[in-house]
Amino acid sequence: MHSVGMLRLGILGYPIKHTLSPRLHAEIMRIMNVNGQYKAYEIAPEQLPESLEDLGQRGIRGLNVTIPHKIAVMSLMDKLHPEAELAGAVNTVVMENFGAHKTGYNTDITGFIRSLPPGVTDRLPESSILVLGSGGSARAVLTALIGMGTADVTFAVRSPNKAVSLTGNAELIKQYYSSKTQINVVSLFSLPSLESFQGVVNTTPVGMWPEENATLVSRIQLENLPAGAFVYDLIYRPLQTRLLQDAAELGYLAINGLDMLIHQGVASFELWQDTPVPTDLIDPLRQHLTQALAAETH
Repeated sequence: MHSVGMLRLGILGYPIKHTLSPRLHAEIMRIMNVNGQYKAYEIAPEQLPESLEDLGQRGIRGLNVTIPHKIAVMSLMDKLHPEAELAGAVNTVVMENFGAHKTGYNTDITGFIRSLPPGVTDRLPESSILVLGSGGSARAVLTALIGMGTADVTFAVRSPNKAVSLTGNAELIKQYYSSKTQINVVSLFSLPSLESFQGVVNTTPVGMWPEENATLVSRIQLENLPAGAFVYDLIYRPLQTRLLQDAAELGYLAINGLDMLIHQGVASFELWQDTPVPTDLIDPLRQHLTQALAAETH
């Protein structure tokens, strides 16, 4: 029997074994003195609808959703938060009445915004940003960049049909924020020269452990970025992907995905627990997860 009042949470993904979310949330609950548990559930795409029902009936209060379910899970919600609807992706589910009512949120948007250094945020209205990928994370990044007034965003996608739904989404997001952001789409396999971009954001899993030496952008391509540009990789395992190593060695600002993970996790936790998480928890959470990653031997 689970004790009454225990906060039961989890994350859905496929594969899921490399997620740091259980460690992150265990630490948030420990510091905030919340009685709860957070488990990783490996759910194949075809099992998603029944698994979600099952978890709800088992009294799970909240779930994070990761690759490859962020878009598919939307149709299983009873209600969507406006930002999740705009992004066309859900990464956080709040369950009520044993799963009878499910609300989908997107805290990746907040997570991405809060993880950007002020120097980057301030320059976005004059910046052109290249985003690699077109999945659920790319949509959150797109929503954040448009909301922050970025001058233009270019997507590099594998297949033209993915571009169609992305550009459709972009138009809705622009209307919502009354934004003038220019949206362009290019092929991932024939990237333009990077000299006209002030930032590059990788939202794909390319470069993630165990394919640590893989990168979509070569060092030679990166050399064309203007001085002062940033390179942001949403991956946090490893903390230094090949893309980020190359960027740092070339003197660009290199940002990994750990802070986005922490900020989106904190925002999710606030939705489940209905209490704010103090901002002074961010540093200890970052230290805790950095140590956890360093301690892992592959």
